[in-house]
Amino acid sequence: MSMTFTKRLERTGRRLREITASRLAGGPPCGTCGFSGHPLHRDVLWPELIAEWELTPQWARWMNEREGSRCAWCGSSLRSGRLAGAIVAAVNAGAHTSATHLSALFRDRRARALSIAEINSAGNLHRYLARCPGLRHSEYGSRAPGVPSEDLMRLSYPDRCFDLVVTSDTLEHVPDIHIALREIHRVLKPGGAHVYSVPVVSDRPTRRRAELNNGTLTHLLPPSFHGAPQQGKLDFLVFHEFGADFESICTAAGFDMTLRRDPQNPALVTFIGRRRG
Repeated sequence: MSMTFTKRLERTGRRLREITASRLAGGPPCGTCGFSGHPLHRDVLWPELIAEWELTPQWARWMNEREGSRCAWCGSSLRSGRLAGAIVAAVNAGAHTSATHLSALFRDRRARALSIAEINSAGNLHRYLARCPGLRHSEYGSRAPGVPSEDLMRLSYPDRCFDLVVTSDTLEHVPDIHIALREIHRVLKPGGAHVYSVPVVSDRPTRRRAELNNGTLTHLLPPSFHGAPQQGKLDFLVFHEFGADFESICTAAGFDMTLRRDPQNPALVTFIGRRRG
């Protein structure tokens, strides 16, 4: 028996044990795949990020749960699973579909008829969104064939062209949140929805970490990057730490807001903003 086959067999056995234990422990269904089980968990925040964001131990625990807890079946983080559930809820309300999770949504021809913008890949949700023929997927700074680059402050799309816009922990990296929200509002059809996640520390106001004016970057607080420790890429730079006033910022951009909150974890909140008229 080869070493490669043995390792593959060990991985398969470990995965089966994890899935079985998760199922037996019980839990709500995953919004991505529908699997019901207790999430697997490992802490993913690193000390420098916790210090930069001045997170209390409680908020660090909540954020670690948001990012580090995952579905045993499909691997979606809790954040991604909640985002998937919010996408399903928004489409069900707008297109009169009745899906219970994202992996089943585009079996319905009414969902497949939608025009969707996924602005930067929403993690492992992308493979399910890609089942919609009307998906327009972009990545900021992309040079990959067939994947255009889109800047949230200067979208190339015409007015009122999308039923749904999806962003996943992207808005905190945009230099001007007000321009970005107005651009998303502009490209949505009347009644269309922006469904998104963004990290929010809800017991304090929003604060700016950096500004970009006429090409000049100014740091107002020590630079903070998402992605991974030591991965100092400009496109991962955090411009905003959103806080308790974030909902009012979105409302001011012309959206009717619905917040899907977790009763035990205030860091687990997903946003649905519908364009008014």
